[in-house]
Amino acid sequence: MTDLVAYCRFSGAALEALAGQLDAIDRLGAGGFRVSCERSRQGLCLSLSAADWRRLALAKARIAGEIRRMPGCANLALAWAGDGDPERLGHVQRWHVSRASQVTPHLRRISFAVEDAAFYAGDLHHVRLLLPQRHGGVFAYPKPCPAGLPVWPEGELMPVLRNYTIRSVRTELGEVDVDFVLHEPAGPATAWARDCRPGDEIGALGPIGQPISHAPLRILAGDETALPTILRQIEECRPGEAIDAYVALADDAERQEVALPEACRLHWLRYGDLVDALQARPCGEGDGVFAYSGTELATSQRLKSVFGGDLGLPRGQFRCVAYWRAQGAIAP
Repeated sequence: MTDLVAYCRFSGAALEALAGQLDAIDRLGAGGFRVSCERSRQGLCLSLSAADWRRLALAKARIAGEIRRMPGCANLALAWAGDGDPERLGHVQRWHVSRASQVTPHLRRISFAVEDAAFYAGDLHHVRLLLPQRHGGVFAYPKPCPAGLPVWPEGELMPVLRNYTIRSVRTELGEVDVDFVLHEPAGPATAWARDCRPGDEIGALGPIGQPISHAPLRILAGDETALPTILRQIEECRPGEAIDAYVALADDAERQEVALPEACRLHWLRYGDLVDALQARPCGEGDGVFAYSGTELATSQRLKSVFGGDLGLPRGQFRCVAYWRAQGAIAP
């Protein structure tokens, strides 16, 4: 099957602004799409290709966003032509609640029927949920601008946006699971997860974020908020890969049963013990190692020093994400 293609042409001042960024743009292809830059006397043609319209829409948004963040390119005029639906963001789907279950005392799993579950089956685990501002409320979906980026509604129709991990994907059933940590006081996402009923609709934009690593050895660390991606990575661990995971919980009742592949280890810890446990690992792990953490902001900052200092990992071999801070949730 022939890939779908979208392209954007630059000349004059726009080309000058991008001239020093072409190598960086060439490296942006990921997540099921490809990027190419071709220069000619007429200017620069930036092309995207993907297997379907959803991945092409995701490519448009990701590449446009990256270009806008490049030095001197924030106000660059960017309009895609070619394939794709100009009226709808293909990487925004409608999700409907199928059922809910209480996995642990403070973790509620919501199963959703989605439009295209296979779209979420890759190495990008996070999505941005679109939730109503209040229980029983309604929201409007964003529309695409010429650059492929979302144009959000205003006022009461603007959805509440929260980043979450897709815990599991069942492509044959058209379903995904998302785990919600229930806490007090309840924020918009917690309140929605607590009160939702089968048939309730929300939206999801993505997948977003960075793809998971497939290094021969992954060191994973986190608390309850990172447990969905840690357990999913363990369950989807490929032959020839190994995972050493450390999870800190407030209570032993929050532990979950998971079938561990032979090359995977899971260490259950208590709050306050995570940093010490990582510091106790031997240093000099080698080139085939990648470390990832998802924790509270202060712990995330400490783990950066542990990974880069105590374990001696180069900066490109670890990533520390602050999923939340003591005052409330933040975007991972």
